[in-house]
Amino acid sequence: MTAKPKFTFKNYLKEVKKCWILLVVALVIGAGAGAAYSFSRPTNYGTSAKLSVFNYEVNTGSATSPYSQIGDLLMSKELNEGDLSSYEVVEKPFGVFEITVTAESEEKAISTANSVMENADKAINVAFGEDAKNYKVTVLKRASEASQVLTMKSRIISTAIIVVGLLALALIAIFIKFDYSAEK
Repeated sequence: MTAKPKFTFKNYLKEVKKCWILLVVALVIGAGAGAAYSFSRPTNYGTSAKLSVFNYEVNTGSATSPYSQIGDLLMSKELNEGDLSSYEVVEKPFGVFEITVTAESEEKAISTANSVMENADKAINVAFGEDAKNYKVTVLKRASEASQVLTMKSRIISTAIIVVGLLALALIAIFIKFDYSAEK
């Protein structure tokens, strides 16, 4: 009767060396699957625009920060004619709003950012009605160009993650296959 070998890292490495072809196959399949996945994803473009909104009170002449209600209304799809591009509006200090847009084309990203910015007056009228005349909207930065959101770096990272995952699965399969019944 043969004795079962003790599982050691050294014995495991011997088994991995025997199954090197499995690791190569996992590497090739992982690289191919990762590349196919990352390059099949659509390239999106991102841009941003900035505007400031101040309330010049007639009695005091002081400028106060706008209400967060304006930011919520700038996010309103009804106000922006149902545009389904992905965008967000973030209120910065001193009444500055930054509109960040991600869309499937450069033109769509730029037009959405500028459209949301141009609807700021409409948002203020909806929010404050008669008091809207006390608000002044100033365009700080119009969206004029968009850049790719999904870059080559992110494609390589997603491919590498898939490769590492498949290599790990291959190493686990070798571990499970490890023959404890034969001498090494």
